[in-house]
Amino acid sequence: MIDEAPATKGRVRFGDSRPIGESEVQELLERNWWGVLSTLGDGHPYAVPVVYGYDGKHFYIASRDGQKVENIEARPGVCLNIVEVSKPGDHWTSVLVIGSAKMVKDPKGHLAAIQALRRQAGITARNVDPKDLARMAAARVIRVIPNEITGRVRTG
Repeated sequence: MIDEAPATKGRVRFGDSRPIGESEVQELLERNWWGVLSTLGDGHPYAVPVVYGYDGKHFYIASRDGQKVENIEARPGVCLNIVEVSKPGDHWTSVLVIGSAKMVKDPKGHLAAIQALRRQAGITARNVDPKDLARMAAARVIRVIPNEITGRVRTG
């Protein structure tokens, strides 16, 4: 059981955030490569940290078989949350990507997705570990097609 802090001590006020514009959203998406992907399992949400690639239109996530892949194949609705925190509770920026996900099955699409992932994470031919490249080539790839992308910022 988690103890609750007194209402006046360490309280985070969520009402002080504001929406951010499209250019701020795009900048956050381009400079990051970690997020949390939420899917819907058997009646309950399932959220996991993921590395993403973004090509300006779609998001790509490499994955092994597992719960998130099973959830996506059964229910394609997803939410990807990307957050930057500079001072916990006081300074953060968050982007929510709400959309649908599909498994990339064609070789050309798989290659484009892996390239987007490598580009997003700053992995070049010079700094790639051959084992990581082999894992990426063998990975299942998820394409997230956004229906809505929104962002908020809290600056204290």
